[in-house]
Amino acid sequence: MGLVLGGGTGLARADVSYELKASTTDTLVRGTVELEEQVAISVKGDRLRQEAKGGRTVVTRRGARYEKPGHRVTLEQPDRGRRYEINLDAGTYVEESYVAVRRQQEEALKAVEAALKVDPAAGPPALAVALERTGEHQTILGRECERVVLRASREVVLAAVRGGGPVQPAASRFSMTFDLCLAPDVPATRELRAVEERVGELTGERGALLERQLRVFGQRRDVLAVFELMHRLVEAEQRKLGGTALRWERTFVGPRREQPEAVLFRHRGEVTRIDDAALDASAFELPAGLTPEPRPAPAQP
Repeated sequence: MGLVLGGGTGLARADVSYELKASTTDTLVRGTVELEEQVAISVKGDRLRQEAKGGRTVVTRRGARYEKPGHRVTLEQPDRGRRYEINLDAGTYVEESYVAVRRQQEEALKAVEAALKVDPAAGPPALAVALERTGEHQTILGRECERVVLRASREVVLAAVRGGGPVQPAASRFSMTFDLCLAPDVPATRELRAVEERVGELTGERGALLERQLRVFGQRRDVLAVFELMHRLVEAEQRKLGGTALRWERTFVGPRREQPEAVLFRHRGEVTRIDDAALDASAFELPAGLTPEPRPAPAQP
């Protein structure tokens, strides 16, 4: 959600919804994952609902290919301190409290910080992000937006990974480009961001826990950590610009096998509707007829 809307906070008061279409190509780990989605996000009061419909295509490193459709809903209820992750295809859901989400993140971070010997007193890593205001203007949904481009690069000596080939003594160069069209804010987008910010504060996805995550990503020496660090820091610069991104493309480039500059990740999106019409409160409650998703049995000592 933060990928679409810019910075700013406030108190949500109205009913607001928007829809977007997005496509992602991801080769960061193993094989290639392609995702096509239609996403609807809505806010009523201080509750948020996100519904995603789409299909995932996976091509393994050995060339096997399979496809899987998906229809999922996330319900955020800050007033109750709870989140529901609903799998509509399976008719199941997972319920989590924000307190439990924060506790799990803290426990996982504490273990990783100890393993990597991360200095908790050190400041979060920084990244130089260049901003280009192209002067180009477009019209989307009847609204004028300005095209801006954020660019950053980072050099990292990668650690050896199983099956990843010989260790390279030289640093690998990665770059990220975020090309987006920003429209001035309207009350509806401010309402949406207010709830997104509130949820982030409650779950630890913003604030002190996020800073600890950035330190961990900065200490790690794998491609996924480089991507996560650059993604979050470039996104922070985007939020400083304010406004609403109506169309965007994020590209992450780095070495892959024999290619020194391969596209490792590409995400494109466009907002297709923004509306402030009244919403049905029942859409923000857990639907009837679902069953709790089975939890794995705890490991035996």
